[in-house]
Amino acid sequence: MERKTRCAVAVGVVILLALFPLLGARPYYIRLMNLAGIYVILTLGLNFCVGMAGQISFAQAAFFGIGAYASALLTLRAGVPFWAALPLSALIALVFGVLLGLPALKVSGHYLAVVTIGFSEIVRLVLLNWKEVTYGAEGVKNIPVPRIGGFALNTDLTYYYLVLPAVLFAAFVSIRIQHSRVGRALHAIRTSDLAAEVMGINTRYYKILAFALSAFFGGIAGSLIAHYDTYLHANSFTFTESAKILCMLFIGGSGSVEGPIIGAVGLTLLPEWLRFLKDYYMAIYGAGVVLLMSVMPSGIRSLIPQLARFVQRLFTNNQRTVRSEH
Repeated sequence: MERKTRCAVAVGVVILLALFPLLGARPYYIRLMNLAGIYVILTLGLNFCVGMAGQISFAQAAFFGIGAYASALLTLRAGVPFWAALPLSALIALVFGVLLGLPALKVSGHYLAVVTIGFSEIVRLVLLNWKEVTYGAEGVKNIPVPRIGGFALNTDLTYYYLVLPAVLFAAFVSIRIQHSRVGRALHAIRTSDLAAEVMGINTRYYKILAFALSAFFGGIAGSLIAHYDTYLHANSFTFTESAKILCMLFIGGSGSVEGPIIGAVGLTLLPEWLRFLKDYYMAIYGAGVVLLMSVMPSGIRSLIPQLARFVQRLFTNNQRTVRSEH
């Protein structure tokens, strides 16, 4: 697909998303889109580690939780406004990403996966048991909602217009990084550590950077979910949540920008669409995920070039038909 065509499609999608709540969408569907947007940010973050650098990670839920608790506690205990708490919580999560990235340099593959699972569980247990700071098993209640002057973003509709710019920011940063020197270095590391080092790439630095970027995006998503739900509990940030985000990445297609977006939106909306099946919907949902990963190992995004070629052929044939009629 040509660059101009991609830009036109992207602009069209952004306009459609901006108008979505105004087209008669019910609050329930707007809430689903808010949650999908937050998962898009999480999945785009994980893509730096897994999709670009090839470093398997189950720590995204931990960064999600760190960002959420940091933002909630900054606003509740320190009186920091949301607009300052959001970047601060992202930076706090980034620091933990760097701390995880340092020992992760010593291992790879399955061993790295175990290290990130251990880190995620440690974070959950700290959040659950450090009562003096995190309120322990009671969770964090009455988290203040974001405000613009005297206007509170306390409805699904108003929060949508906070989540949407955050998603666009995450996508824009992801695109710029993917097509930058950093993105090329990360892809080289994913292909071969040794070859990347021979080419003069500082693999240690870029691996740590991948974890830092992943954590930074996780912190942004955490801040958004904290002030959206206005309640947090440590058991919301488990290994299962990390595995869910990883599935979103693989099903959409790792290593790209559109893949994480497709996967996150699809796996957020799909369970809701299957609820009419009642007791069987989780089994069908799980079977569908397995089938997609088996049939399309490169993710759903692999269908985009084929779809673009099909539309181009259809358009060309229509033009030829019109010319022949004249």
